[in-house]
Amino acid sequence: MQELVAAYPELISDQDGALLLIRREQPIADREDGGGRWSLDHLFVTKTGVPVLVELKRAVDTRLRREVVGQLLDYAANATAYWHEGRVAESFAVSMAEQGKDPDEELASFLGGSSDPDGFWQQVDANFSAGRIKLVIVADTIPRELARIVEFLNEQMKADVRAVELSWFESEGGITALTPSIIGETERARSAKSPRAALPPIGRDGWIAEHLAPLGDETRRAAASYVALVEQAGGHAEVTTAQASLIAVFDYPSDTLYPMTLSRYGKGSVQLCLSYLASRPAFAAEETRQTLYERLSQVAGPLSTKKLNGFPSFPVTRLNEPDVQAGVLQLLKDINAAMSSTK
Repeated sequence: MQELVAAYPELISDQDGALLLIRREQPIADREDGGGRWSLDHLFVTKTGVPVLVELKRAVDTRLRREVVGQLLDYAANATAYWHEGRVAESFAVSMAEQGKDPDEELASFLGGSSDPDGFWQQVDANFSAGRIKLVIVADTIPRELARIVEFLNEQMKADVRAVELSWFESEGGITALTPSIIGETERARSAKSPRAALPPIGRDGWIAEHLAPLGDETRRAAASYVALVEQAGGHAEVTTAQASLIAVFDYPSDTLYPMTLSRYGKGSVQLCLSYLASRPAFAAEETRQTLYERLSQVAGPLSTKKLNGFPSFPVTRLNEPDVQAGVLQLLKDINAAMSSTK
């Protein structure tokens, strides 16, 4: 069951859609400087950065009733209290290294085109700290007593709590079918929690005023410069759905490009979205992205990463310097021109 859920997380997902597996057997400490007192079966995150804690049990396990609920609440209480910022990102990096995979590439593939990796991990940490998490119990049979407890908790708690009954059917030919049934998502709980989950709409100027202006006048002025540069290059800046950044948007008759983003984290940073550009024919060649990387580093100084499939960034305050502004503007114009020539 653990292997199947890890390989096919859609079996236990809900309306949030796809899940990214952070780690199996995730250690959880019970104090600030502690090691791993417990081990969570699976830790996932949603595309909106909500952590999903999953514990699996067989029906023959006598702990499937009250004890598994207390166990999962133990995990949730201690994880939200003692996991420091960056812990989830670190666990994901370790898990990917064990599988011989690149964590940046895997995350970019999960988030899609207009991804903001730094903002994503910051959102995961923020959700953990605020207790915005999902707790999932998976078993081949969910007893009625457990179902009632799960439904009660889901209606009373900030966290989403649900159980998934994973029924097995096997044909004479050896083909196994799995049928998940979700327990705990009552209409009352869904309607009560959906308004809290939705972020209130915010415009570009309001976003800058709320997230960057408090960092100082230099950051605010640099953010305004970023918006102006994107517009001068032929695009416009929009607040992303998760409201973690201002994404540069360039529209074409049959496509849209997101080459750069301004993140509100790290006191404001501008990212060149090489991971996203790599999916476009005009920038698929590594040499092309290497040239873009070198041009940006020559203009803005040292970047946060050297990965040509990553999101190299620099402090937004550098955009207060005329030479940096001119260099970034020309880079955006050339990216726009290269994309337009392929349309």
